[in-house]
Amino acid sequence: MKYNIIGLVTFFFCILSVGAQTKHTSISGKVIDGTTKTSVEQAAVRIVSLPDSAFVTGVSTNKNGTFSVSNLKKGYYALKVSFIGYNTLTKSFQISSTALSVNIGTLTLGTNSVMLKSAVIVGEAPPVVVVADTLMYNASAYRVPEGAMLEELVKKLPGVEVSTEGKITLNGKEIKKIMVDGKEFFTKDPKVSMKNLPVNMIDKVKAYDKKSDLARITGVDDGDDEAVLDLSVKKDMKKGLVGNGFVGYGNKDLYDAGIMVSRFKDDSQFSLIGGANNTNNQGFSELGDAGAGMSGNAGTGVNTSKSIGADFSKSTPKLDVGGDVKFGNSDRDARMKSYSETLFKGSSSYTSNDNASRRNRNDFNADLRLEWKPDTLTNIIFRPGVTYSHTNSSSEGTSENFDSNHAGVNKAQSNSNNILNSLSTTGNLQINRKLNSKGRNITFRADYGYNNNESDKYAYSNTFFFRNDSTSIRDQYVDNTGHGYNYRLQAVYMEPIFTNRFLQLKYSYQYQFSSSEKYTHDRDASGGYKQAYVDSLSNSFENRYTTQQFDVSMRTIRPKYMYSIGMTLEPQSSTSKTLVGPNKGKDISQNVLNYSPNFDLRYRFSKQEMLRITYRGKSNAPNVDNLQAVIDQTDPLNIKYGNPDLKPSYDNRFMVFYNNYLQKSQRSVMVNVSLNNTINSVASKMSYNSKTGGRITNLVNVNGNWNANGFFAFNTPLWSKKFTVNTFTNASYGDVVSFATLSKDAVVSDAVAEKGTTHNLMLSQRLSLNYRNDLFDVGLNGGVNYALAKSSVQVQSNRETFDYTFGANTNVNLPWDVSVSSDATYAIMSGYSGGFDKHQLLWNGQLSKSFLSSKRATLRFSIYDILRQQSNLTRTVTASMIQDTEYNTLGSYFMVHFVYKLNTLGGKTGKSNRRPGEGGRYRDHSGSSHGGRGRM
Repeated sequence: MKYNIIGLVTFFFCILSVGAQTKHTSISGKVIDGTTKTSVEQAAVRIVSLPDSAFVTGVSTNKNGTFSVSNLKKGYYALKVSFIGYNTLTKSFQISSTALSVNIGTLTLGTNSVMLKSAVIVGEAPPVVVVADTLMYNASAYRVPEGAMLEELVKKLPGVEVSTEGKITLNGKEIKKIMVDGKEFFTKDPKVSMKNLPVNMIDKVKAYDKKSDLARITGVDDGDDEAVLDLSVKKDMKKGLVGNGFVGYGNKDLYDAGIMVSRFKDDSQFSLIGGANNTNNQGFSELGDAGAGMSGNAGTGVNTSKSIGADFSKSTPKLDVGGDVKFGNSDRDARMKSYSETLFKGSSSYTSNDNASRRNRNDFNADLRLEWKPDTLTNIIFRPGVTYSHTNSSSEGTSENFDSNHAGVNKAQSNSNNILNSLSTTGNLQINRKLNSKGRNITFRADYGYNNNESDKYAYSNTFFFRNDSTSIRDQYVDNTGHGYNYRLQAVYMEPIFTNRFLQLKYSYQYQFSSSEKYTHDRDASGGYKQAYVDSLSNSFENRYTTQQFDVSMRTIRPKYMYSIGMTLEPQSSTSKTLVGPNKGKDISQNVLNYSPNFDLRYRFSKQEMLRITYRGKSNAPNVDNLQAVIDQTDPLNIKYGNPDLKPSYDNRFMVFYNNYLQKSQRSVMVNVSLNNTINSVASKMSYNSKTGGRITNLVNVNGNWNANGFFAFNTPLWSKKFTVNTFTNASYGDVVSFATLSKDAVVSDAVAEKGTTHNLMLSQRLSLNYRNDLFDVGLNGGVNYALAKSSVQVQSNRETFDYTFGANTNVNLPWDVSVSSDATYAIMSGYSGGFDKHQLLWNGQLSKSFLSSKRATLRFSIYDILRQQSNLTRTVTASMIQDTEYNTLGSYFMVHFVYKLNTLGGKTGKSNRRPGEGGRYRDHSGSSHGGRGRM
């Protein structure tokens, strides 16, 4: 294999050295008003490649309406021209190998506006526009409180949900990345944008599946796309420094401060972000917190944090470079109460738990992005990254266990302290070479990763067993070290055959090494810990996992449709060695062969209507911790150990997606159905001792885990388009398999666990109505979530919950630059166990006053949870357990903020400080300029 890889690399670089050079080509043109025939200044001109519609470059027209774009390669393109108050114009063109320049000619824009009274044109911004597989939300159509951050806008977008932990989902898909003007922004952390970017900077929010670097360069969809939000910054924000700074103080000694300064240009951007607060406004994922907004009280427990970060990007015709660096400190104080039921055939056990924990964590993260185009045929992308964290955590709690008759079985007290250091590095290199103008190309990729974790854990427990009147005390120190590395080498070759058809051949080789050392020491009589480790509780373990992938597929591209069909063959090998512990010398080797077809069809009925059908398969290696047979007895009531016989799992994913946007009525429809099935998924196998209340859990491979999900989203304006209606329907059903057995023996490990399946049904319906005019907007919303968990082993323990929500929000603009905002949500939660059923009314309010020139400064008074009723309740369902958990929250509080908007645009500062909902300026039929109520 070593010589084969060297030969492959040598052959690849030989190919890079051949091939004719093509000359750069420039295109030019002029944009005019279709009615007045006058030039249109500052119209946006975007160039995208065909057929994948990947963004290439963009410019704005000058005062004469002309534009020019240079350094274009040979190929097929589409030119898109857009401007406020006009219909978007699209024109396709081709650049041949001999052309040095192409003149598009005069492009005429047709108006798309409404005449009011004399010559004043007012364009009402449609809330959402659907183009192909992209959702485009107009920020001006969603009014938010003065000084709000991006999170407040995103929460108002139809189909979007933001969890208390900051997880963003759009129409059921998790948003993994937020971009700014098509460029990555704090690559791995959407929270940075959500908590720190002020809404007044944003023109539009686009949602789409971003292709991988390989798919973007070659045009071959490899299935590694990810859902992203792409923010368009207002054009008048790109001429100087813009930013937002605030300080705040409230009751309970709460404080909040943050700053964001950015400079956006067409070819570069730089942002600096920092903040400190103790109000749960987490701005970085595990990296400190910053930001402000109406949400408040988010997350688990009460968090104090500090953070600072910077992001930059720079583009030239040959080189794109960017990156970000973040540092943060977070201190979390969490208090949790839970009540759970463990299901067995014909019986149950119940556990109540009360726990308090504290966690202090320092994080550092840096990522770099570099894309180099040494010539028109070659593209090189390099992405290195490093992450380091130091965590000190402690917890203490009590738990009680009861049998099916609610008689006491045991009661335990425990506390622990853990110090963890973690370091990881990653690297990705991709080199692509185009071999001709018809689509022949070859790509080489290399990925690398390294990780190292070291932890020192001190665990104490005191357990009293009611039924035999005995006590068990466990006091241990666990020294745990783990490290590993992995790499992947991949070659992709694409050959054009026939007309608009391509044959793709792909081969990849992946190697992964993981090791873990765990040494458990008991406390001795002198109060220290014994030097010798407990052999039965210690382990030194290594795993080597290799996989190869052979993929062949055929891709066809037509104006109306595009499809790809192929087959993947994936042989896998896994070898595990135990060097220390009771299983020393028991080496295990496994070989698995997976194969599956892959299919992707996209049919475009029009630019706004599309149907997509996909199927893909993907293998996943077991976690190294799950492969270790060593027993973890730090909690004597929950003894755990892994299974070195675990096989890799294989996921089958099928999806049907349809969307349509009716431009005339501004109605949008979206439907999605997906089906996921996992072969050899990892499930828990638990035995419960009815005499002691203790559990022993290990892991096994099972089949039968699957789920189906479907959603329907509809958005439409009503009457004068001041009213909008949004509805979102979601349904899911699936099975979760595990094993659980009730044992009456003292030795629970001898019990044979019985297979059980939990059937989960979830239905949800949300409806919202919004009205908006120049002075105020008001929104009403309601929803119901229904969940049913049915157990195959105990029908009497079937559980169903209902969550009803009714809400209202309003933003009112008063004279003297005063605005009032308020939102209220009434929630009814029923069906939860342990007395967790709740009725609560969460009401927040805000009063703000803007002053200084161009409304640069704002004084804001906010109060959260006015009625003091907020709770933090969740339900977790597995095949053998149902658990309801409630965490502490920040509670009711108020804060006073001073917000200052930074803008160095000289005499044009007023433009960038418009409130959301106040539109730009565009020409009427007489050639004059007038203010608009919203952007088109």
